[in-house]
Formats: sequence, C-alpha cells, structure tokens
Amino acid sequence: MDYYKPILTSDIYPDTPWNDIYDFKFLSPLILRREPKALSGRKGGDADYILAADYKVSYRLDGEPEPRTITVPSGMLTDLASVPWFGRWYVGRVGRHLEACIVHDFLYCAWENIPKYRRRPRDKVFADCMLMAGMEAAKVRWDRRQVVFQMVWWFGGPAFRARRRNRYVVLNPENPE
Repeated sequence: MDYYKPILTSDIYPDTPWNDIYDFKFLSPLILRREPKALSGRKGGDADYILAADYKVSYRLDGEPEPRTITVPSGMLTDLASVPWFGRWYVGRVGRHLEACIVHDFLYCAWENIPKYRRRPRDKVFADCMLMAGMEAAKVRWDRRQVVFQMVWWFGGPAFRARRRNRYVVLNPENPE
C-alpha cells in the first residue's frame, strides 16, 4: 500500500483562548479496517488498524455560538486506545472510549501535516481536553475517564512531540489488499 500525507488547515487547533469544550458530538460512524500488508511497512507495531472512512466530530468552545468540526482523514493508522498492556485489565483498547481516543490520536499528530505550523503546548492541552469531552459524550464511567485522561496528561508529551512517518495509507475500496 502507498502512504500519503494529508494537507490540513491550522483551524484544527483553536487560536483563541478557551476554558471548556461543550456539546461534543460524534457525527459519523467509526469504520476501521485491518490490513496486515499496510502495517508490515511500519516499525514498532504502533498501529494495528486503519481508519476506513473519514471520521467527524463536532464541539463548541466556551463563548462560541457555532460548533466546530474536526474530520479525521481516512487512511490514518491507529493502535486503537493506547493503553499499556499492564492497564488493559481496567481500560481496554476497545470500549466506549475508543471513538474519543481516535480523535485524540489524530490531534496528537495533525500538527505535522499543517503547512508551516509549529506545535504548541496548548495544542496538546486541547487534544487531551477533547479526549475527556469525547469520553464524557460517550458516557464512559467517571473513574475510567479520569485514569485515561491522567495517563495522557502526564505521560503523553513524548507521543505528542514525536514525528510519525507513514501515518496515513491510501485506501482503494475497489481493490483492498
């Protein structure tokens, strides 16, 4: 399979100050594919699934009357919820939190595909808060939300700063490999 880099716009991350995220909604179904051929070209085993269709969510920031939309591009490789093996007895890689985790993964790497954009610490804060808002919208239990949020808040910095090569694959729906 061929890899590509989506061209994204800087409006993925808010430029204005904000305090809270409201009215988080999942707008489209999450559709995943498993294609070992696409995954064999990556080192590190950090992605087992491929987003098979664009995935959309909306939200509002405090003080804004109109909702914003984020579209996670199809072809994004993902490891589902990035839960270390020792914590999977409590929070699995799949569950009510999965959709929010996909958006979070995208926000952790979207900055790389925005022309002339430099990641900012507040972009990580936004991604982590979007994860929490998504988990609340998905009705994830309070204690699980707290564990997932605290883990990415405290330990997600290296993943946010990392550059990822071959993060998106070109999907051919007529001839899946």
